[in-house]
Amino acid sequence: MSDRDKKNQDGQAPLPAPPPRRFTLSEAVGRAAGDALKGASPVAATRQALAELRNMLEIHLDDPEGSLRRTILARLENDPPLLATHVKAPAAALVVFLKRILDNEENLFSLVRDADARWGRDYDEKPRFETSDGITAPDDPYTRAGVRTLLVRLLGQLKT
Repeated sequence: MSDRDKKNQDGQAPLPAPPPRRFTLSEAVGRAAGDALKGASPVAATRQALAELRNMLEIHLDDPEGSLRRTILARLENDPPLLATHVKAPAAALVVFLKRILDNEENLFSLVRDADARWGRDYDEKPRFETSDGITAPDDPYTRAGVRTLLVRLLGQLKT
């Protein structure tokens, strides 16, 4: 029950009605924009897919340094056709991405190199790049063999 009704029941005079609200152009624009978003998310579908991929990688990819995860996300973000194709099923986009990397040694080498470079930037260290003939530094956090193992394990988890 409103205050106005309470006052009327008590026998007092009713409260005066509020003055009419002015309808402005900004209110009209706001109402039109509100109707356009009704039932939809204001976040773009590709952004939602990337957020879901970020969560999947945080849960399923064993990457304590975090540089490999950020490298994979950056590559996925820079592949709009892949995301657009699988916007409703981001896990499928990740499966396609992982297969591309694992099926081509050059793609794997490039991913490892990018992860090493990102690791160097993240930790303000000199990156420990693996050479094309497979020579690695003893403290290299990302080697082709190590990254391949992580990606195969991740792919297996996504398929189950």
